[in-house]
Amino acid sequence: MNIAANKISPEVMYDMIEIFESQEWLNEFVGELIELWNVCEFRQEQTLLKSLIMDICLFNAAMERLAHSSINEKMQSWGLSPKSTWIVAVANKTEIDGSTAALQRLKNKILPFDNWHSRFISNIPEAAQFIKAGQSVVLFDDFIGSGDKMIKKGRWLRGILDEKGVGHVDVYYLSLAAMRFGMEKIRAETRCEAYAYKELTKAITDKYDASEAARLIEVMTVLESRLFDRYKNKKIEDYSLGYGRSEALYCAENDNCPNNVFPVFWWTKLKDGRGFRTLFKRAG
Repeated sequence: MNIAANKISPEVMYDMIEIFESQEWLNEFVGELIELWNVCEFRQEQTLLKSLIMDICLFNAAMERLAHSSINEKMQSWGLSPKSTWIVAVANKTEIDGSTAALQRLKNKILPFDNWHSRFISNIPEAAQFIKAGQSVVLFDDFIGSGDKMIKKGRWLRGILDEKGVGHVDVYYLSLAAMRFGMEKIRAETRCEAYAYKELTKAITDKYDASEAARLIEVMTVLESRLFDRYKNKKIEDYSLGYGRSEALYCAENDNCPNNVFPVFWWTKLKDGRGFRTLFKRAG
C-alpha cells in the first residue's frame, strides 16, 4: 500500500536551513523542533517561531567562564571582603535548585579563592545562622526573570535576621544571567546593587515597535491556546509569554529551563492531551 508523503514547502526548507545554521545545538533536537513546527497552523506562526528560535541564548560553558570572570571583577569593584561577606544561594533549606548548582561552580572563581571558598552557603536558612550585623550578603541565583523571586528572598532573609535581632546588613543581588526589566525592578524596590553578566531584553516587546509587538504577541497567544490548560498543577494563563510576561529566550545548556521562557518551548502537553516533546526541559 502506498502512503502519501508529506510535502515540504520551500519556505519551510529555507527556515530550517537558517535555524540550524544559527543554532547548531538544535541538530540534537530535530524531532523536538519538528513537533514544535507542527503546532503551527499558519505561516505567520512559523515566521514568529523562526525569529524567536534564532534569538535564543543557550548559556554554554564558554559563556559561564566569561560570566565567572565578570562576576569576580564586579565583586572586587563592590569592595567586598571575604572576612565580612557571605555569598548565598537563594534556595530553601530542603531544595536543590539552579542557584545551588551554579553557586558550586562559582565557588573557586572569586579571587583569592583560598580566602573566599568558606564564604559560600547553599541556602538562606543556613546562612542566617552565621550573618552578623555590619556584614554583607550577596544573594545569588543562576537566572533572574521578573525579579519577584529575588525580592521575596531578600525580604525573607531580612525577616529571619530581624527575628534573631541582627542589625543592619548590606545586601547585593547577583546572577549569571537575567532579564533586564527584572534587574531594574530589583534595583528600584530594594535600593541595592544588582548585577548579572548577561542581561536579556523581552524578545518581542523590546524588539519591535508597539503595533508590530502587539500583533506578534497575539500570534503567540494563539500558539499558546494549543497547549494544554494545565501542566503539573500550573495554569497556562499564568505563564503566558513566560512567567511575569517575561518573553525570555534563555536556557543554560543541559539545565532546567526557567519558567520565564515562552511556554511553547517547555510546556509538555498539547490541548488534546497528547504529549509534546519540547526544545527545553523544565522540572518543577
